[in-house]
This record gives sequence, structure tokens and C-alpha cells, in this order.
Amino acid sequence: MSQANAAARKRRAGGATLQENSVPVQAQVPQNPAGLTLPQVISLVDKRLVTLETFMKESKTATPVSSSSSLSEETMNGMADEFNSKFELLAGEVAELKDIVMKLQSYTMEVNKTLFEERIQVLSDMDNEPHMNNEQAMGGDQAIAAPEQMVFKMTESN
Repeated sequence: MSQANAAARKRRAGGATLQENSVPVQAQVPQNPAGLTLPQVISLVDKRLVTLETFMKESKTATPVSSSSSLSEETMNGMADEFNSKFELLAGEVAELKDIVMKLQSYTMEVNKTLFEERIQVLSDMDNEPHMNNEQAMGGDQAIAAPEQMVFKMTESN
């Protein structure tokens, strides 16, 4: 009865015939999906193993472990020396820039001090001048601005 149920299921699923059902399930041998026979599979695995073994032998003889670690250490020392020299170069340039900025600031302060002293000198000279009446200075009806109203423009010189 279970065989009849199984046959009915197969017919519904894909239209299997009754002749296929007569063959016992255990007698069917599943085929290899790759289509390789057993000797072909063994040969393929053997070739891969031989290739892998030769590669490993060549890699061991080409670079010994002890020389690679000393080479790495030498490379690291070279890189450290290079970084140190670049760091010292940058530190020297930063110190030079600092000196330039300090000189510029001191020069600016000296110029400001000189300008301030000259302004004081000009203002004190203006206070010491005798004040003339506007009518006396111009000889009549024309008037000029009083010294307190005069404006001095200072320009930079190179």
C-alpha cells in the first residue's frame, strides 16, 4: 500500500510511469554530478597534492625563516632612521619659523613705538605754537581752520 501511495505521489509530481515504479529504489545508483569516475577523481586529487607539495618545498628553500626576520629588522631600523631625520628637519623648520615670527613682532612693536613718539612730538609742538587769530593770519575776512581741527595723515614708508 505504501508503494501505491509513493507511485501516486510520483505521478502527481512529474508524471512518472508505472514501469519506473516496478524497479526497486535500492537498485538505482545515483550518478556523480561532476561526471567523473572514481579513477579520475583519484588522479585529480593526486595532481593537486603533488602541486601543493612542490610549491611548499620551493617556498621553504627560497626564503628561510631566520633571514626573513633579520631582513625585517634591518628594514625597520632603516625606516626608524628615516623618520627620525624627517622629524629633526621639521623641528628645525618650526624653530626657524618661531624666530621669524618673534623678529616680526619686535619690529612691529618698534615701529609702533616710533610712531607713537612722533605723534606725541607733533602734538606737543602744536601746543607750543603761538595761537594767532584767524583774522590776523589771513588779513581780513577769510578764515582758516583752527589747529585743533587739523588732521594729519600718516603714510607708511618702505
